[in-house]
Amino acid sequence: MSDSGQGTNGQSGTDRAKRSHRVREKLRQWRRDARDKSHWAAERLLDRRVCVGITGLSSAGKSTLLTSLIYQLSHPHKAQLPGFAPALNGDLLGAELKPALDSGLPPFDYEQCLDALMSQPPRWPVSTREVSAMELHIHLRRRRRLAGPDTRTLILELRDYPGEWLMDLPLLQMDYRDWCRHQAHIIGADARAGLAPQLISQLAALEPQASAESAQLDHLWRDYRQFLLDCREQRKLSYLQPGRALLDDTNYGLLPMLDLRGYSDEQLASMPEHSNYQYLSRRYRAYVREQVAPFVESHFRHLDRQLVLVDMIGTLFAGEQALDDMRLAFGHVADTFRYGPSGLLRKLWRPRVDRLLFAATKVDQVLAADHDALRQLLGQQLQQAFAGARHRGLPLFCEAIAAVRCSNESLRDGRRMLMGHDLEGRYLGFENAEIFAQLPQEGAGWRHYAGAAPPQLRPPAGMSAGQCIPHIRVDALLNLLLGDKV
Repeated sequence: MSDSGQGTNGQSGTDRAKRSHRVREKLRQWRRDARDKSHWAAERLLDRRVCVGITGLSSAGKSTLLTSLIYQLSHPHKAQLPGFAPALNGDLLGAELKPALDSGLPPFDYEQCLDALMSQPPRWPVSTREVSAMELHIHLRRRRRLAGPDTRTLILELRDYPGEWLMDLPLLQMDYRDWCRHQAHIIGADARAGLAPQLISQLAALEPQASAESAQLDHLWRDYRQFLLDCREQRKLSYLQPGRALLDDTNYGLLPMLDLRGYSDEQLASMPEHSNYQYLSRRYRAYVREQVAPFVESHFRHLDRQLVLVDMIGTLFAGEQALDDMRLAFGHVADTFRYGPSGLLRKLWRPRVDRLLFAATKVDQVLAADHDALRQLLGQQLQQAFAGARHRGLPLFCEAIAAVRCSNESLRDGRRMLMGHDLEGRYLGFENAEIFAQLPQEGAGWRHYAGAAPPQLRPPAGMSAGQCIPHIRVDALLNLLLGDKV
């Protein structure tokens, strides 16, 4: 009896000690978190931290740009950044890449992307398929000071996410009925209608009041997902929903019913729970609730600035419908950003996007004489879409860049040509169709661009030998992003 009692008392004493240890560990963690949060808050209030979201549609080159940005800032002795004042003045001392621990997001795999560019033969980094975050601690020399250290550090928090997710943001402002009617309008347009006429007929034939058959709807989902992929690959379209369907094969079951004519809002709302309409409406609400809303809440509420990359060249040479679709996409996305200046408290709790930047990428595919026209074209397409943002005093900027320059200009037989290696490694010279600063006014004018898309190029060799990463106007982009902070 005595031995048993001692054993029980000993066990309970051990349990109390373990509980006490866990409590002490939790208190230590809370203190560490509070200290980290206070540092984070001080950095924001003193303009020592800026959070930039970077996105773009498929193949716009997000991973490549992030890799180039980090490399240029981390190797100022190799970088060529005359358009970025700290680099030009010798005040850029370097940068350190660190995980963004406060974000709770996986880190951007910089080393893997850099290895791809530096490999022999060089290759492009893998496209962004998930959200990631990182911190770049940029070290700068102080030029004017009365006291204190000779250097200061600006923390650039970079959040990278797939542009396909951006296309889902308008869903927050539509219910399922509105989305169906919206999709009926755009799917009926010429750019989409010819790709999958049988699927479109099946979606239009879905009876709202008929009992939902999950096997049939799952089959339609597979066809609808393939339709979205074909819209992107074959027609270079941008405004595709749900965006996540372009990145993974999860059965989101988000199907539009393309013919709701003859049904009032009250009739649709009173459909039986087992009906097609109610079943698909539940799938829609679940997608918005579980995929879109958490992403917006956890990601966009931290952003101070937003950079959107646009494959303007690919879209332009894909034709008028592709360009119209891109304009439509950004017009709807424009309404979902939180714009405007951030006061002191808003900097801490609900910062707003105070600067929007758009960059046409891969401008090394066209002659330097066409770069300005390309930038003007991008500005024209976005001017109307983001007019509301400008009216609230939000600065909007456009630039034309190549994160990694893959071509060089050469004069042959009196003509300027671009020289570079294609994706198979063949060295070639080519001319691009001239880029005009104004779009064709009539359909016939688009023949100028038809079938004239420049070839896809691979990264240049030689970077692994310690050379700088060549680029076009990345320094100008940095100045737009951070010029007022440095």
